[in-house]
This record gives sequence, structure tokens and C-alpha cells, in this order.
Amino acid sequence: MNDRPRQRLGRLETLGAWLNLWTPPRDVPVPAVPWKALGITATVLVAGLVALALLVFPRVAADRDAAREREQRIAAERHAALLASVDREQQPHLGRGPRDLPADEPARRVRTRIGLITEARSAIARDARERSARRILGVQCEPFPRAVDGTPTRELSRGAAAYDCVAVTSRFDTGASSPGGVIGMPFRLVAHFDSGRYAWCRIVPLGDRDRLSHPLPDACRLEPSGA
Repeated sequence: MNDRPRQRLGRLETLGAWLNLWTPPRDVPVPAVPWKALGITATVLVAGLVALALLVFPRVAADRDAAREREQRIAAERHAALLASVDREQQPHLGRGPRDLPADEPARRVRTRIGLITEARSAIARDARERSARRILGVQCEPFPRAVDGTPTRELSRGAAAYDCVAVTSRFDTGASSPGGVIGMPFRLVAHFDSGRYAWCRIVPLGDRDRLSHPLPDACRLEPSGA
């Protein structure tokens, strides 16, 4: 009779035997799989994971929503600050020059109007030099809108005209067949020939929606509804 104590499997050996990953010795018994205990353990584990998910996921979602709302609020505040700075930058400046007198000869009236625009261009150039450290090479103006035919200074029936002006910081040539172009700071000029008064505004580029809500001041528009 063999009185040796029967060998028992360790936990890892037992698990290996259950999973058919290891074959125990023939005379060593393998405990039965405790399915009931495993089922209870699995149920408890799943319930714990579900409870954890119910606690964690809503908090993560709430934190994500709060972060998104905070980012949107910061972006809106920055945009509002930008538009406020645009309004300050686009404030009108006023000037006065020679007045077009209907009683004068047409040629003299044209010279008077040209003198008014020349004076306004000089005022814009001075303003641009105060705004920018770059060298201002001059100011170029053309009628606004561009669809306007002729030259406003020679259309004596017109009492006022608007111009798109550029305080030129650099010039470039595009070839012999092209007059080239300029780069600089854009301005809007409105000249009232009949009174000799003029106004100009710095134009800050904006998107269509922001331009509708932040148009140029009335002093720099011929029509109240225009930009």
C-alpha cells in the first residue's frame, strides 16, 4: 500500500488543465471547473463594469461638452474683440479742401475737383504713415464702384463721388502687356465736390457676414445701405 500523499495541482497548473493548455500527471486529480462560482464572479464583474461605465461615461461626455462650450465661448469673445478693433480701425477721418462752384467755368471746376482729390490723397498718405512702419510710396484712387463710367471729377453733374484708394507699399510688374499692380493698405474715400468736404476710412478685410454687421461708417458711404 502506497502511503505517499497525493500530489495537488497549483493554481496555474489547474488553470492550464482546465484550458487544455497543460496535461497533468495521470495520478494527479484535476478539480472540476467551478462553473457556478465563475458565473457569479462574471456577473459581479459585468455589473461592476456597467456601474463604472454609468459613472464615468456621462462625466467624460459632460467634460467634453463643457470643454467644447468653453472653446466656443473663447472663440466668440476673440471674434467680438476683433470686430471691436475693426470698428476702431475703420473710424472716419474728415477733411476739407477747395469747393466746386457751379458759377465757375467748367475747366476751373474740373481743376478744383482734382485739387480736392489730390488733397484727400495726401491726407490718406499721412494717415497710412501713422498706421504702418512700412514706407508709403503714394496713394492711388479709382472710382467706386468700378462699374462707374468716366471720371467723377469731369462729370460736373455729380455732387459727390466715392473712391477705392490704396496707400501703396510696393509695386510689381506683370509683363509688357500689363500695367502691373500695387500692394498696400486699402481705404475708402468719399468726396463732396459741392461742399469741398471729404472723408476717408481704413478698410479692414472681413467676411460677408461680418461686413454686413460691421459696414464702413456712414461718412465713408455715398448710400446708407452700401459698404
